[in-house]
Amino acid sequence: MLFIFYSALNPSVISGLLNSIEALNGTNFPTWKEQISINLGVMDLDYALREKAPVPLSSNDENLAEKTKVYEANKEKWERSNRLSLMIMKSSITLGIRGAIPDSECSKTYLASV
Repeated sequence: MLFIFYSALNPSVISGLLNSIEALNGTNFPTWKEQISINLGVMDLDYALREKAPVPLSSNDENLAEKTKVYEANKEKWERSNRLSLMIMKSSITLGIRGAIPDSECSKTYLASV
């Protein structure tokens, strides 16, 4: 079932989703935020908005090798989600408003600043 969902997200579907986001213009924040949330969720890119960045492991953790694999997978997923979420949010904000928003490397922080 999951395979079918992901296979449906071909480039034209992704393009359609991104084009459906109304640009934030200063008067439509609730609509913009809802569209951003829905689209990032559908594309499974909202992970960085829902979860905190993974905390690096300490060298004295038990089962370090096993925990390292889990940490690396979570870190990669969080970083990808964060990077793409930021790109999508920033590209859907008009230039005049984007310049007034403090830049951030964290999508959750950036969204809170909007």
